[in-house]
Amino acid sequence: MRLIRFPRFRHLKNQLLMQNTLNIILIIGLTAIVTYTIAKQIQIKEAIRYNTIMVTQISKSVDNMAESFNRVMDGISFNTDIQSLLKTQYETNQQEYVLNKNLTSKVTDETIMFDEVDLIYLYDTERVRVNLRRRVNNSNFDFFNTMDTKKYDQNGKVTWEVEQSVITANRKIYDIQSDKMNDIGYLTMSMNQSYLQERIQKFDPTEERHIIILDKNNHVVLSNTGSEELKAVTTWISNKNQHDDNSNPILEAPNSEKLIINKYQSDLTGWKIISLISLHEISEGPALIGKSVFLIGVVAILVGIIVIWFSTNYIVKPINQLSAVMDEVEKDNFNVQVQIDRVDELGRVGESFNRMMDKINTLVFDIYKKEISEKEAHLRALQAQINPHFLYNTLDTINWMAQYGDAEKVSKITTALSRLLKTSITNNREFIRLEEEMNYIDDYMAIQSIRFQDKIHYSVHIDSEVKQYVVPKLILQPIVENAMIHGIEKKIGNGYIFINGMIKNNKLHIQVIDNGVGMDERTVTALLEGKYEKIDESKGTGNGILIVQNRIRLLYGKDNGLKIESNKNIGTLFEIVLPIQREED
Repeated sequence: MRLIRFPRFRHLKNQLLMQNTLNIILIIGLTAIVTYTIAKQIQIKEAIRYNTIMVTQISKSVDNMAESFNRVMDGISFNTDIQSLLKTQYETNQQEYVLNKNLTSKVTDETIMFDEVDLIYLYDTERVRVNLRRRVNNSNFDFFNTMDTKKYDQNGKVTWEVEQSVITANRKIYDIQSDKMNDIGYLTMSMNQSYLQERIQKFDPTEERHIIILDKNNHVVLSNTGSEELKAVTTWISNKNQHDDNSNPILEAPNSEKLIINKYQSDLTGWKIISLISLHEISEGPALIGKSVFLIGVVAILVGIIVIWFSTNYIVKPINQLSAVMDEVEKDNFNVQVQIDRVDELGRVGESFNRMMDKINTLVFDIYKKEISEKEAHLRALQAQINPHFLYNTLDTINWMAQYGDAEKVSKITTALSRLLKTSITNNREFIRLEEEMNYIDDYMAIQSIRFQDKIHYSVHIDSEVKQYVVPKLILQPIVENAMIHGIEKKIGNGYIFINGMIKNNKLHIQVIDNGVGMDERTVTALLEGKYEKIDESKGTGNGILIVQNRIRLLYGKDNGLKIESNKNIGTLFEIVLPIQREED
């Protein structure tokens, strides 16, 4: 599976600008989302808390109203005159009329100061004796003329019922003068719904909160919901008894709207007072905060792009300078210097490059100045040639990587190159231990690993004893570089490079194995004979292989050298054969 990568840009500045802009957008987007989420949760918690307070206050008000009704009903039920009139027997209609008129008068006297009372029905043990309507209306209340003793508590406790949308308080009347507490009548009083509505409205006059009152049988006592949708919610709550779920203060209504629900059950009436608030209305405040953060973020992005534009120029400028000087060096102009006035990694790379060029110029001058043998002159010329050859390819790798990497990766690559160049400059020995040569390769492969991310896998298998043997300086680097450029880079998928060191037939054998695209026999021959013709101008010339071969044969003779075995689409094996040489030798 191939990794998803950012589009490749020709210039590093465009790459950094794009990546930093995306980072700003990501940070601001996450900030807006987190801000909205946190604000919404805070708003919901506050709404639940406030809703609980309001429901409690409304419940207390309803309980006060119920207590007021209880006192009125006590006044009627325990009035001695009313009890006496209820117990008085009558034989004619005229007698009944006079008794009922007196009862009506007494009941009126007891209830005249209570505006919350609407209908009053007083029964004896058989029929209606008093029928009072406090307000004139056209409603039909004939169903009260029939006495239903089932709705009265046998112990004389006030019970509350909703019958055909009429809220009633009901109580059985006992004979207080009898030791047996015989029942002598029944009292039913209805509550004026506008009075109850006013009590609820004064606590929360807004239309955002919806109050539903259900009796103990889940019949709707009162609801201030006006819209058809909310009326449907009211019916759903009363039918499905959803309000009995105490686990979650947020429920989803049948119309898919989420509501915050709080409830309280009155001990006096048995009613359940339920408050509902739309979660959508609660979320409007946090949504406004999120939009504000988004608008601020857009401004921040525009400002950030301007800042990034200037900062990327500061980072990329020395790399462009180094790239321009590198182009001159590729034209065999070694008298160039790069001017990077920086103290960071890029500045150190520039200084190392300048020292390297000075060293190359000095070396070339000394070679031509001194009269040495043809063999020694040829050897030093090849050694002088391999240093810039390695430098050009490595700097080209940094430049190529910088065009689609970020600043952190550029820093890591330039640091590795600075360390590699510093080691190359300070180590003037012509022969070094194989362990030191492997340090060069480790730095080189560190750069390549950053470049290709997880595509490159590199391993070394060399015994500690073998690492102490001496080899020509920079003898492995061109081989590894060739394996990378001509083998791994052209391969689709993961690449592997293995370096093995061993003693065989009293010779030091160093193998560099890759699983790249491989070469045909003609290309192998051309590399060893210096006849390789490069196709891609951005890749190496292939001269590094010939240089390694010539160095080994000039130093050790034709019995030693470089062997290449390769198969197309399988990989390549480079094997260097050297005589065993210890440091003290």
